[in-house]
Amino acid sequence: MHRPMNEQLSLFIEENTLFNGGVQQLMDMDFKGCIKTIEYYRKLYPWGRSVDRERDMCLFWIERLGETAALHCDPEEGERRYRAWLEFEEIFGYPWPDHGIERPFGVRYFSCVAKGLESCGHGRGPRLPAGTPMGLIYLRAGRPERAVALLQSLIETEEEDARAYGYLGDAFVSRGDTATARICYLKAFTLGPREVDVEHLLDTEVRDRLRDLAQQESVQGDSLGWFAAMGMLEGLFEPAVVRDVEDLRSWRRRYERLLEAQEREQDPALVPRLFAHALVLSEHARTLGLTRDFDLVDVRRRMKEWRPDLFSLYMEGLGERTSRSKVRFL
Repeated sequence: MHRPMNEQLSLFIEENTLFNGGVQQLMDMDFKGCIKTIEYYRKLYPWGRSVDRERDMCLFWIERLGETAALHCDPEEGERRYRAWLEFEEIFGYPWPDHGIERPFGVRYFSCVAKGLESCGHGRGPRLPAGTPMGLIYLRAGRPERAVALLQSLIETEEEDARAYGYLGDAFVSRGDTATARICYLKAFTLGPREVDVEHLLDTEVRDRLRDLAQQESVQGDSLGWFAAMGMLEGLFEPAVVRDVEDLRSWRRRYERLLEAQEREQDPALVPRLFAHALVLSEHARTLGLTRDFDLVDVRRRMKEWRPDLFSLYMEGLGERTSRSKVRFL
């Protein structure tokens, strides 16, 4: 016998209310309460939606945090909770779909970690005990303004931290400033392409281009290494933008160190980074008057030796890019 339509609608509303109540308990990190609710839901509505994933998530976090996540969180506990999150991502199959519960839960989770650190007076340091940037905690917590401030402070003292520059790029993406984010990503991929947290890049165009580049023969099996140079040549990154004159000098110093290492070790893995640094220096050499003691001819000669195909592509668009050359402060 069929139920009347109004009775069916009432059951549907009751089912949704109960299920959503369990989800809210999970979001509030009341893991014991969530399990109780979803088990009751499963008993009342055996034909309803699956709650296995929500139950498994609760069991995972009960094992690591207890039945509820306490607010108190000193730096050691903050580091432990970050490591627990990495384990959670691995077990529960990151990356997740946009419509899943995992992403909003992650924001709530890291908001709790950040508030816990602040409540203990530990929300200002550059890193947690095992090296996790404090700015990353705020980035994951959906607080990009605070993340930007902390990450910028970090790279002022650790100016060659590629991973921190990558996270700073993500923070600017979260603020809606894609142009500045790309400057940070370029710096990250030239400093240490294998150190960048590419699995969590928030700039979808950068992430998609990196994935596509891995299929191209032009990267010679090293898509991460060549990503900065290819990104500049294809217009994804702007080689003519640096922070200031001192930033440009730091590009030069890194180039010279890399060149010495490459000549000493004959390591082909250094060539992509050398080529990327050479691109930036070549764009700015005349503009900033570096030609007095910087051999631009030698730089471009080496670029041609390393990758004649990419050097030709670079020279074809040199005039247009030089006209846009400028200095920008982050």
